Amino acid sequence: MRMRSSLTFVAVLSAALAGGLAASRGLAASRGLAAPGGPAASAAAEASPPAYEIGFQEASIPMRDGVNLAADLYLPKGGKPKERFPVLLEYLPYRKTEGRGERPSLYGYFVKRGYVVARVDIRGTGNSEGRLIEYEYSEQEQKDGEDVIA
Repeated sequence: MRMRSSLTFVAVLSAALAGGLAASRGLAASRGLAAPGGPAASAAAEASPPAYEIGFQEASIPMRDGVNLAADLYLPKGGKPKERFPVLLEYLPYRKTEGRGERPSLYGYFVKRGYVVARVDIRGTGNSEGRLIEYEYSEQEQKDGEDVIA
């Protein structure tokens, strides 16, 4: 089940990044600039129009050992009741709250098109509980990442 969740996340992220690239190509073409990737790239489909407003919520994500990781969630607002959205995850060893005022413009493109963006502080950083593991990509950090995705 965890492998399936990880693969779904990768697929959603790939699709989102492709949509962002298509949008940048469309923007370049609308300004009379050369589109990234040459003439064939300029034929890419136009980006979908924004359909949602941007909402914000802080969350706590429990890990299997009882430690809670802190998350900022940027949420699509204005959808149907109980509507579900794919999630783009930023799992970082920095403080998620720094630069928070700038994030809606950074993530707004995706949120307005029906994606949730989750910024999660890893264990022992920012507002997350626990002790920071000394080495990057430790087994604990990877287990926590699996718990966040699950």
